[in-house]
Amino acid sequence: MTKMTAKVARTGHLFAVLLILMSMLTGLVTSGSSVVTATANIRPTYQTDANGTYPTNSWQVTGQQNVINQRGGDQVSGWDNNTIWNGDATDTTNSYLKFGDPNNPDYQIRKYAKETNTPGLYDVYLNVKGNTQQNVKPVDIVLVVDMSGSMESKNNGGTDRAGAVRTGVKNFLTSIQNAGLGDYVNVGLIGFSSPGYIGGGNKTTGPGYIRVGLGKAGNTSQQQAINSALSPTFNGGTYTQIGLRQGSAMLNADTSGNKKMMILLTDGVPTFSDKVKNSVVENGTLYGTNFGTTRDEPGYTAELKNPYIDSSGDYIYDTWPATLGEAKKAKDSGNEVHALGIQLAGDDGYWSEGYMSDEDVRQNMELIPTSPDLYEDADSADAVEAYLNNQAKDIVKNFNTIIDGTITDPIGTQFQYANNQATVTSVGKQTVPASELPSATIQDGQLTVNHMNLGQDQEVQIHYQVRIKTEDAGFKPDFWYQMNGETLLTPKAGAAAVDFGIPSGRAPATTVYVQKQWRQLSNQSLPDTLNVTVQRKVADGSLDPNWQQTLVLKKLITGKLALRHLRITIRVKVFHMSLRVKMPRELI
Repeated sequence: MTKMTAKVARTGHLFAVLLILMSMLTGLVTSGSSVVTATANIRPTYQTDANGTYPTNSWQVTGQQNVINQRGGDQVSGWDNNTIWNGDATDTTNSYLKFGDPNNPDYQIRKYAKETNTPGLYDVYLNVKGNTQQNVKPVDIVLVVDMSGSMESKNNGGTDRAGAVRTGVKNFLTSIQNAGLGDYVNVGLIGFSSPGYIGGGNKTTGPGYIRVGLGKAGNTSQQQAINSALSPTFNGGTYTQIGLRQGSAMLNADTSGNKKMMILLTDGVPTFSDKVKNSVVENGTLYGTNFGTTRDEPGYTAELKNPYIDSSGDYIYDTWPATLGEAKKAKDSGNEVHALGIQLAGDDGYWSEGYMSDEDVRQNMELIPTSPDLYEDADSADAVEAYLNNQAKDIVKNFNTIIDGTITDPIGTQFQYANNQATVTSVGKQTVPASELPSATIQDGQLTVNHMNLGQDQEVQIHYQVRIKTEDAGFKPDFWYQMNGETLLTPKAGAAAVDFGIPSGRAPATTVYVQKQWRQLSNQSLPDTLNVTVQRKVADGSLDPNWQQTLVLKKLITGKLALRHLRITIRVKVFHMSLRVKMPRELI
């Protein structure tokens, strides 16, 4: 008898199909993974030896031997002592790297891998926890609200702009309080209309505005004062200039060094303004610089019935130079001005219809805020509430420790993504709304996470899958390979990036022995070698087109047997299949 043998390695995640002449045999291959360093405050160390690269301070998932993860810790206590736990993705306590005060970290990060039920296929999880910044200065905000009659639905065709402002402001204050920032955000109110309609006095002596001074947004009494001031029916004209002036004065009166912010809400052109005494032209726009004690009062339009020339020699045709000039003064004094135009329309004018188009009015409105991008339009009452809701969110974000943060996570050379899908989930005590979750994309061999904003008790988890590439020619079984390259979190613009710990993975090998045995029944010579093709199947039963090996079977015993029969019988025997080759439940 003549025997030929060969052996082939297999991994625990794919099964191979051995084709010998007309027969197929199942087999498998193996793989590995790796690690890398972690952070600026606490830096893991890694060991590289004959077994591969893996973390010196590590932990493993209970019952799993083919993946190893970076242990958690902080710069004061060093590495934690947790070397094994179950790797449950819902666990948000174990193996975090902590930055800042260990008892109240600015942020915490974790990255780990866990082998799935399909050997060689891994779930990878990245967690990021935020917090509220420590020792931050408060912010002062003045809401400058148009309380003219056109804000009421009975005067504008049915849109309850006034009601939307009332609801929006109420929710604005509540959002800041619910975020735990009620003691850090001071809010005041200036409501403006026209003299005689608001603030007492008559049309000549009335101030044309009401005010609620700055107070902590979290104080119930402050919230009640602001909500109460907005509760009466809105009446009168639009004296925008006085609103801007008084809002700026309220902010400038606080010399604590807090950030200053003004939010203007108005639904139309200014129909009242102070007379311009002096002016300046900048970039083609006329700005009033000094004002008299009397007013221009066209009443229902910005266009003046009687234009005039100011002391600087400039023609004043409407209320815009005074209004824009007041806004410029507010900005020049260091206040950040925002503006919302509510259902803006063109200005028919005093003398003829069509004095300013819708776009003309909008372009002037864009000159009020600190920059055009701080201006927005609201085309409905709902949009007014949404704007104030977004303003509250933006204010809260400024107190977060993770502000527009990013993650870059390249794949390791011995791994590939199972697919190009990454999911982002809110897993903290304070839910991150779905609309505010960061984006996560896998492209060109890298996971990229953008627009991450996390504050106190907020945490997100990013999940994706990788598989180890056992089909590579240089693959070594039972060898630790890096699952990823350097994985970085940049918590906010200008901040130093910090490293996640990186998992390592490997795939064990099993030797499959193949023996061909036949009985020689003729004088025909036998070959010295036979080529054996080894292939593997994927879950649907088809052959993997990207993996194939050719083995050579050699004679172990030579000799001749006498010809006794005319038939030739070929037998294929496979030995050592008692090695318990694992069959995958799913394939990559």
